[in-house]
Amino acid sequence: MMSFLPSGALERKDTIRALRLYGTRVFIVGNPMVYTAGFFIFLAGMTAHDLHTALLTQGLGKALKHANVFNAAIAATFIQNCLQTHSGNQIGASQAPAIPGLLHAEARAAALTSIVAIIALAGLLAWSGLPLHDTLFYTLLNTVPAVVQWYAPPQQTSRRVKGIMTVIGVTLLLGLVLLTFATDFPLWALTRPAVLTIPADLAMMSLLTAAIMTLPNRLHSPAMLAPTDGVTASAPEFAMPDSAPRVAPQDLSFYQLRQMLLSPASPTSQRNDLLISLIMPASIILFMGSLPLGHGSFGTRIAHLTPGMTILIALQDGWISNRKHWPLLLTTGRFGSRLSFVRAVFAAKASRIFMTAPLRTLSLMLPVTLFKPLTPTHALLDGAELLVAMLGVTFCCPLPFLVMKQPPQGIIVAASIAPAFLLQICNPFILGTRIFGPIALALAALGALCFFVVPSRMARSDWPYETE
Repeated sequence: MMSFLPSGALERKDTIRALRLYGTRVFIVGNPMVYTAGFFIFLAGMTAHDLHTALLTQGLGKALKHANVFNAAIAATFIQNCLQTHSGNQIGASQAPAIPGLLHAEARAAALTSIVAIIALAGLLAWSGLPLHDTLFYTLLNTVPAVVQWYAPPQQTSRRVKGIMTVIGVTLLLGLVLLTFATDFPLWALTRPAVLTIPADLAMMSLLTAAIMTLPNRLHSPAMLAPTDGVTASAPEFAMPDSAPRVAPQDLSFYQLRQMLLSPASPTSQRNDLLISLIMPASIILFMGSLPLGHGSFGTRIAHLTPGMTILIALQDGWISNRKHWPLLLTTGRFGSRLSFVRAVFAAKASRIFMTAPLRTLSLMLPVTLFKPLTPTHALLDGAELLVAMLGVTFCCPLPFLVMKQPPQGIIVAASIAPAFLLQICNPFILGTRIFGPIALALAALGALCFFVVPSRMARSDWPYETE
């Protein structure tokens, strides 16, 4: 692995030049997570303000019930995503290995920026009155998924080792999600003694830095990273294409073919989609409620977990943000004009969401109805309002096209992610049916407006290609 600190004047200049790109147009354009990260940084600031006010009159345990520190966790994740996107664009360019010092400088700049961003976010939380070593500990814990995303074994590593690393990464991610939604995890993480958190902070910061510094190994083969004469990089050797006959894939069903409009990858079958929608939310809630985390009875933990679990049923695929496959499908001529094609995409999304949304909502409502004193009438109202809101926010994702002719990719991604977090912090479990009812109807009306108006606007806009 390359050295973290530059060893000479030339390397220092290269690193400074790479650092100057952060915050400029080069960093912002083509970085779809910038706006989302900025939004959650703003929410983290609001959380720090709420904590600062609450801690003046009450203890941390009660203060955390009125301030959603999960915003800071999400901000930490999206900050790393922004850095990964920019670094991947700079280091992953095919000509990057041929430019002396570029790979080292960009990796160092990304590592330095990551450290500064983490410390700044931890300092923002510490402004509330919490110890800096605890807020840094909490922030770093939420960068564990980023470590997995930054690191990848070198390309010559065996498939077995790569598979092990993938399993480890998924396990760490799921473990963090479970801890994040556990009742007392924020309180536990923010009240650790300094003798524990300071060494842990240094260890996690070193691990994250080491992961970032391995980025060139992931994006380029060893032949391209080999030392050269300082002018050009040696051309990598490419394997000859495999001439062996390939087995044709199994015929896709009509449902799968229609869903391919939403994603270029082969979609799940209708049966699997139905089963996942019906089983997944309830299974996760029941599993997490059975863990010995938090206080109170099993039903109390279920009631505490359910409001935050609305994100499970509100998360959407990238049906609007991922449109690189649109031009190719349009040229097949199977969908008619551009307007007919866009309407076909919206119809495919509507057919899927109207089938899966009721099952997701039912799966979410069953545990909280069975294990909490909730009357059937109240449960029916909560479920109905949540379902209406889900259907509405699904078609609010293309809202930027309603107000902009060619919205930036970052705004489109932010609009695709925002509905899930909106329903997580604003749902009938938290606001009550009387307050959330009008909100759900407003979201449904806005979604209907987008469904009927946006296709004609998207048909007239430029469609993205590989440059997006």
